[in-house]
Amino acid sequence: MAEPTPIPLPGILEPEHGHLLGELNAAENAEQRLSEVQQALANACSYGRELWHGVNALRGYLLHSLPPDPRTPGLHRTGASPTGPDDEAGWQSWQAAYAEAHSVLAGPQGDSGFGVSEAGREARARRSAPSIRLLAEHPELSSTPPGTVRTPSAGARLTGALAVAATTLAVRAVLVRRLRRR
Repeated sequence: MAEPTPIPLPGILEPEHGHLLGELNAAENAEQRLSEVQQALANACSYGRELWHGVNALRGYLLHSLPPDPRTPGLHRTGASPTGPDDEAGWQSWQAAYAEAHSVLAGPQGDSGFGVSEAGREARARRSAPSIRLLAEHPELSSTPPGTVRTPSAGARLTGALAVAATTLAVRAVLVRRLRRR
C-alpha cells in the first residue's frame, strides 16, 4: 500500500516559526503586542476546535464503517465500508472522511481541494482494480470466504504433526537425561 502524501505541519502549530514573532518584535507598545498574542491564541484555539471536530467526524466514520454488532439479531455484513466496488454510499463516505481529514491537517486555510482529488483518485484506483471487480462478481474465488474457517492442507497438517513429534521427542530426551543425573 502506498504511503499517503505528506502534509506539512501548519504554521499555526509552530509558534517559533510563525509570522507573529516578527510582528511582535516590530511592535512598539506592550498593548499592541498583547493584542497580537491574544489574536494568535484565538487563531490557534479556532484551529484546535476545527481539528477536534475533524477527528470526531473521522471517529464517527470509523465506528460507522465497522460491521454491525454481532450480538444484535439479524444478518450482518462481514466487511468494513465500502463493502465492494459498487457500494456507492460507502465510497462517498470514505472519500468525504479522507478529504475532511486531509483538509483539516493542511491548516486553517485548508488544502484547496487537494484532499478531495486525492480521495477520488484513490477510490477510483481501488474500485476499478480487476481483482476487486472479479472478487465482487465471484466471491467464491476469495481465499477465505466470509464466515468460514480456513483448514490447513494435508501437507501443512503433516508438517505440524512432525514438528510436534520432534519437539516431544526432544523434551523427552532432556527429561530422561535429567532424571538419570539424580
